[in-house]
Amino acid sequence: MIIGAQKAGTTSLKNYLGQHPDLETHPHKEFSHFFDANEYSKGSDVAFQKYFDETSSKPLFIAKNAGLFVSEPGILRLKEHNKDCKLVFMLRNPIERTYSSFLMEKNYGAIKGSFESLEPIIRKNDITDWRFEFFVGMSLYCNHLSMLQKHFNKDQMKIIRYADFKNNPAAICTDLFKWLKVDETFVPDTSVKHNVTHVNRSSNYGRFVVQLLRNHSPLKKIARIMMPGKMDYKVGEMLRNINKTNRLHSKMPESMYHLLREYYEPFNNELSEMTGIDFSDWNQKAHKK
Repeated sequence: MIIGAQKAGTTSLKNYLGQHPDLETHPHKEFSHFFDANEYSKGSDVAFQKYFDETSSKPLFIAKNAGLFVSEPGILRLKEHNKDCKLVFMLRNPIERTYSSFLMEKNYGAIKGSFESLEPIIRKNDITDWRFEFFVGMSLYCNHLSMLQKHFNKDQMKIIRYADFKNNPAAICTDLFKWLKVDETFVPDTSVKHNVTHVNRSSNYGRFVVQLLRNHSPLKKIARIMMPGKMDYKVGEMLRNINKTNRLHSKMPESMYHLLREYYEPFNNELSEMTGIDFSDWNQKAHKK
């Protein structure tokens, strides 16, 4: 199970691993079965029928939910389903992850205003504000890792630095194939980057698509009737892609970079101590242009 973090290359990793002849994955961006209590209540058989190819004879399943690492109820459901499950935790520089997450939600029309509008929330450490929890709290990896280690052994968990994955995705896949005890000589096609955040054409259209794709949307229910099985998710992808341009967002403001660097530094240092992995490069004072 690829459990996160959001905006850390998890969709690309899922798709690369899924090319292996012994690994079956889902075409959907997210496997919501463990994260969503209502979906979980319907049972694993319903979920596997929804997300996976039931005719597949592949011995291992790769599932991904980029927000599962912050949900202890979801992690407990995963443990109940398979206590021997292996977890992959992708970690991106928290400053970059926060900004990328903000831009994605802005594309979806979920938030208005500039990135600087988060400054007072961060300075007040306002954990009651959903924006703090979503953009900042999800980047406090040491807190979430502590929760994960209460329920799964360390040898069941593989921590991957996003920068390492970005620089050499094939090598990361080879290491994971070896860990999963499948043919490590298989080389997936890693030329395509998935779920990259580009500038949207229209924020209003972005909000419209989000509302349209909610589970209780009448149009989504109609789409499921007309396209049963595993086809309905493709409608959402098509509608989102219509709104995308090829332009990337501008760099984050210098002032926000330094505010976040100072805020995250003690958490990054704690993460280094917990994992034995050096994350000190996340604390660099220079803002890359």
